[in-house]
Amino acid sequence: MNEEFVVFLDETGDHSLRHIDKEYPIFGLGALFCRYDDYVKQINPIFDDLKYRYFHKRHVLLHSTDIRRRRKDFNILLNSDTRERFFNDLNSAMKESPFYFVMSLVDKLKHSEQYVDPDNPYDLTLSFIMERSYFLIKKKYPHATCRFIAESRDHAENARLLKTFEYYKNAGTGFVSSAELEFISSLDFVRKDENETGHQIVDLCLYPFARTYLKGECHPSVPVFYNKIYKNPRNRSPIGYGIKTFPSRISSSLIEEIERKCEQDQSSE
Repeated sequence: MNEEFVVFLDETGDHSLRHIDKEYPIFGLGALFCRYDDYVKQINPIFDDLKYRYFHKRHVLLHSTDIRRRRKDFNILLNSDTRERFFNDLNSAMKESPFYFVMSLVDKLKHSEQYVDPDNPYDLTLSFIMERSYFLIKKKYPHATCRFIAESRDHAENARLLKTFEYYKNAGTGFVSSAELEFISSLDFVRKDENETGHQIVDLCLYPFARTYLKGECHPSVPVFYNKIYKNPRNRSPIGYGIKTFPSRISSSLIEEIERKCEQDQSSE
């Protein structure tokens, strides 16, 4: 059976290794994986309903920074009752939407200290996402096709990302061959103001997990989407499956803390 998938990419932090913000020395690339039909017929309608309910229009960008700072359209969250209802409904929308989430994070300080000529964080994280696409999609659906969709930056950044993408497509990643990546048809770019729900979901998931990794404690938003993270089918661990961190692996104890928090949240519902 032929299946068509889409993979939405978004990032957090700056991938430059020249100037590293010591308060946020992370570069992360996140990816939402879903069937095309699920995206069009389920995910978009779920989030459109949320937007119309609170903002009376579809063209609202669910941007984590604006939500946290309660600015732009999200100044409605200054009202505590509205804020509580909105977050409850946003959390429900995330849980109801059928997708997998994969992320790769680079600690740029440690990465720069460990290697004389460190690889670009964008190259590292993109290779991992492309590898996961093979295991998540192609191995399960041999006749599947897949399209990657990245949020557009400036022309030079887009060209660089496309060059890296095409390199892995032609040469493989070292773990997955070029033949195994043939099912990925293209990498397309869309601007933020084109209001793609997929990119907004990635943003809402990626930032809280990056903060979790940096601080070593579970961000309150992580339990909302933790079940969406791709996991080892045998032991249900996300390490190396839906979560890849460089240059060292995320600690098992932090994952255990996240899972305890998920259990607590579920029992309180």
